[in-house]
Amino acid sequence: MKYRKFWPLGLVLLAGISLASGGRLLRLAQSMEIFAAAYRSVNRYYVDDTEASSLMRIAIDSMNGSLDPYTNYFSEAQIEQFRINFKGSWDGVGIELVEYQGKVLVNELVDGSAAKAAGIQIGDQLLRIDGSDISGKKLEDIERSLHGKAGTQVLVETRRGAAVPKEHNLTRTKVERKNVPYYSMLDDSTAYIVLTTFTERAGGNVSNALQELQEKHNPKQVILDLRDNGGGLLIEAVNLCNVFLPKNKLIVYTKNKVANWDRSFNTRSQPLDSKIPLIVLVNGQSASASEIVAGAIQDYDRGVLLGQRSFGKGLVQNTYDIGYNSKVKLTTARYHIPSGRCIQALEYKGGKSKRMEDSLRSSFSTENGREVYDGGGLEPDYKIELAEVKYLLDALTESRLVFEFANNFRQKEDSIAPALEFQVSDQLYQEYVQFLAQKNYAFELPSEKQLKAVEKTAKAEKKYAAQQASFEALKGKLLAQKKLLINKEKEAVSIQLRQAILRRYYSEDQVIMARLKEDKEVKAAIALFADRQAFDQLLEAPEK
Repeated sequence: MKYRKFWPLGLVLLAGISLASGGRLLRLAQSMEIFAAAYRSVNRYYVDDTEASSLMRIAIDSMNGSLDPYTNYFSEAQIEQFRINFKGSWDGVGIELVEYQGKVLVNELVDGSAAKAAGIQIGDQLLRIDGSDISGKKLEDIERSLHGKAGTQVLVETRRGAAVPKEHNLTRTKVERKNVPYYSMLDDSTAYIVLTTFTERAGGNVSNALQELQEKHNPKQVILDLRDNGGGLLIEAVNLCNVFLPKNKLIVYTKNKVANWDRSFNTRSQPLDSKIPLIVLVNGQSASASEIVAGAIQDYDRGVLLGQRSFGKGLVQNTYDIGYNSKVKLTTARYHIPSGRCIQALEYKGGKSKRMEDSLRSSFSTENGREVYDGGGLEPDYKIELAEVKYLLDALTESRLVFEFANNFRQKEDSIAPALEFQVSDQLYQEYVQFLAQKNYAFELPSEKQLKAVEKTAKAEKKYAAQQASFEALKGKLLAQKKLLINKEKEAVSIQLRQAILRRYYSEDQVIMARLKEDKEVKAAIALFADRQAFDQLLEAPEK
């Protein structure tokens, strides 16, 4: 009986295998037999007791890991979070958690949720749920305990800093993470809409936002912000394109391993506005569904892409039930945008990735005859160069020390200036610098890592002693450069710190509104709209 259970798993993972050759079927059967026998042997004969489900999880994760980072297995315990990621809503109290320094802390609070109404803050430590200590439990299990049917109650115990723990009796409600958290008029002419993820109703919510702005303000131009939008549902990308593109326009088509599985997706209704001047903001974290939208807008010359080259994810995933309330998400196809190009930037083999070289990218044409390229993501029509790499900023982001400092700040300060007025003063910045010193914070520059590698090689080759003085001199110079970064990157670090602090006092839309004051890409977009001749020329084919 145990042996037969492996067949449904193998058959689902290779959906459509009946179309394959008899030889491939035979190899599949043999492989499943071998795996089942090995699995049984380990469970039966290994010197220590083994946990069957853990072994299976390791085996599946290892198999998926050899393919690409988007092919994943979801256990029954993970399915709920998987659904939330695509729906953008769930029944619960509106808390998202993070593990930090051995504690479970509140990382996000959804506006309008029971947790936020009860006064729980970002950075609060979670101690108990319904009287049960959460110590040692998996984060996904803890979050699942907070979810439940709307109308039911859950008792949550939290602690803020060193204060006495506090209990909150929360009533679960329907919680929705807005995919359009902010839209407004930036001036008398410019509508601005930000879309953060392609969950359900993404296209409809953008349409509703634009329609409301048109009815109230009659904008003359639109900025659609897809920066840092990692994608989501493909069909919502099509729906969003339909806001700006005519009916029956091809938006995306997929190419699978079996031609009969190929699909194409067209706009299905009349657009809300197919003429209004449009700028789409993209950056290196705009991926997948974001690139479908931006790519279709570019291929039809419907608007200008402004920002930095997009991520370059041209792969499509589908999910399949594999029994026992678990699923597997598989990369099943590559997608192509209207010009015919696939913008996938990385090739995966054996779990490793390799970026496509620019010299290997093929040329395609937009509707107006502009030259565009496949592979490597989408190149903006109007490129905004990023400032030099911020080594300290990136390292601080990874270390989460901004998160900790902002939590400490919130515990000391009951209120701050209004969102649009609050700034990180020189005094506050110096407090942050002192905080980093107290944490003995250190990070490595890429050049330091390279120097260590060279130093290690020199020692292995018995040549280090003769060059030791040179190595020590280089180390001294690099250390001096690192000390300068705290002032050199002050503006960028202050912006990050400001956003983190604002999130602890104000709603998401207010934080976004405050960020727009210093947004270089948004300012560049408004300036480009003002130069209509330059805007139009970006969408025209170059003269031959």
